[in-house]
Amino acid sequence: MPGKKSPDAGSVLESARESVQNGFMRLKYFWLIPLVFWGVVVGASFRWNWHQLDQQVFETAANHGRDIFRMVEAMRLWNSLHGGLYVVQSEMTPPNPYLDVPERDPVTTSGKKLTMVNPAYMTRQMSGTILEQTGIRVRITSLKPINPGNQADPWEASALRRFEQGLKEYAEVLPGENALVRYMAPLVTHQACLTCHAKQGYRVGDIRGGISVSFAAAPIEAAIIPHRKTVLFGHILSWAGLVLLTIYAMRRIRTHVAALERARAEQEQLVELRTAELRAEAGERRQAESQLRHLVDSTSGGIIGVDAEGSCLVCNPMAARLLGLAETQMLHGAQLAPILAGRSPKLASMLLNALDGVPRAEEAVSVAVGTETNLSVEVRVDPIVESGHVMGAVISLVDATERQARQREIWRQANFDHLTGLANRSLFLDRLERTLALQARAGRTAAVLFIDLDGFKPVNDRYGHATGDAVLIEVARRLSSAVRSTDVAARFGGDEFVLGVADVASKQDVAYLAQKVLDAINAPYRIGDIRAELSASIGIALFPEDQQTTDMLLAASDEAMYHAKQAGKARCCYYAQGQFRSSL
Repeated sequence: MPGKKSPDAGSVLESARESVQNGFMRLKYFWLIPLVFWGVVVGASFRWNWHQLDQQVFETAANHGRDIFRMVEAMRLWNSLHGGLYVVQSEMTPPNPYLDVPERDPVTTSGKKLTMVNPAYMTRQMSGTILEQTGIRVRITSLKPINPGNQADPWEASALRRFEQGLKEYAEVLPGENALVRYMAPLVTHQACLTCHAKQGYRVGDIRGGISVSFAAAPIEAAIIPHRKTVLFGHILSWAGLVLLTIYAMRRIRTHVAALERARAEQEQLVELRTAELRAEAGERRQAESQLRHLVDSTSGGIIGVDAEGSCLVCNPMAARLLGLAETQMLHGAQLAPILAGRSPKLASMLLNALDGVPRAEEAVSVAVGTETNLSVEVRVDPIVESGHVMGAVISLVDATERQARQREIWRQANFDHLTGLANRSLFLDRLERTLALQARAGRTAAVLFIDLDGFKPVNDRYGHATGDAVLIEVARRLSSAVRSTDVAARFGGDEFVLGVADVASKQDVAYLAQKVLDAINAPYRIGDIRAELSASIGIALFPEDQQTTDMLLAASDEAMYHAKQAGKARCCYYAQGQFRSSL
């Protein structure tokens, strides 16, 4: 119409932008936005500053512990460089029973008895005075102490192992009602230290122990409290001020926007009526597409859709991951069969068959997702058929790697001893059954050695189950080392072990193996600082000479073992139709 101009694209876009802004300002609870926004910003600032104060507490505590350590270490070094110092013997300072040096306890010309105070003794004496006067606990400790009183506690032992790996110092603030600062640094072996510690095998430069310093964290934390209050109240005031200013500005903008909306309401009404139907239709379409996309992308399996020509139309993220692709866009519009062929020829063949109208399902297909990585994937490929014509295909992929791993783990737990890793009774019987069948067909001899440990119960009762378990693990290791890869070793429970030996050439070979097992088990066991000695009683039954079935062969070897124990233990005994003879 004359006198009227059609709105150009720029004005339409500007109108749309203003509509969005106005809609934002019309929100009923718009004041929540500055609350949340400034809460996040100020909260992040508060958290950073609070962390800096925590770091200041830690650094102050570490410096305090470091200074105490350096003073103690300086006095120790002075003592060490002077070859120790002599003091008058007293009830407070008796001779050091752990100091093995010449002239430890001389007597003066006036008859006073002196005793040498080496650096370690001096440190222990000083620590009592320091604790009494300051409340600070100083300990000298080691993983291999000469004095049992210097044995490291768990925290100190952990720090000492870190020092051996190269750590220079270790500090920690232990939280709790009575927060504690713990600091520790290593003791490095000097030439003067070898007078006392050379017999332990230490050399110059070795870390032979450490000094730990412990004191209350409360005084340090108390000094930071005013700063914490300042940070807390400062951030609260800042947040409140920013929120109030932002709300005030937004209210002013909202009032202005409301006035503008009322002025052009009549003009926009006609446009909204004419475009309402189109907008609703477009919104429904976008919503449907979005829901479909979310449905496809959120499924736990991979989905790929191709057209009749084999070009990829749809690919969700899981499918891209299972095919080893960085992103789904790498497949969109591409010919899928050549890409699949490089990862799994079987999968590419299934796709081509589906495009010919033949559906295929496979339990698992190996897919190469890298130069050295393969995934086990359950696959189904179905054609999309419309009016008798193939319009494309859908590929469904499910990662089967974890399921197969769980199945393998279930099988391992069902067939192997959880403590030693040897075969359990069920797996041993199965393998022995197969071995006997093979030996029978080949006309060969097999043997079963039933092993029961002598003296294990006293070790377990005296040192505890943890030490007992460690001994059983070591026995299993020795048994595995003593037998061939074709033989099978098993633990039947408690301290009972069984060996199944195939292709036995003669009884002398069995005797040699039994003696080898006895020697291995009889060797001393060192578990930490504990030294234990065990022996074993072994019963031997031969197939087919003694028994022909698995159960009877086991029963015969068990009975022979029982007679070996009756004969004095630490020996082998053969089963021979009720007559038993020892190999020792």
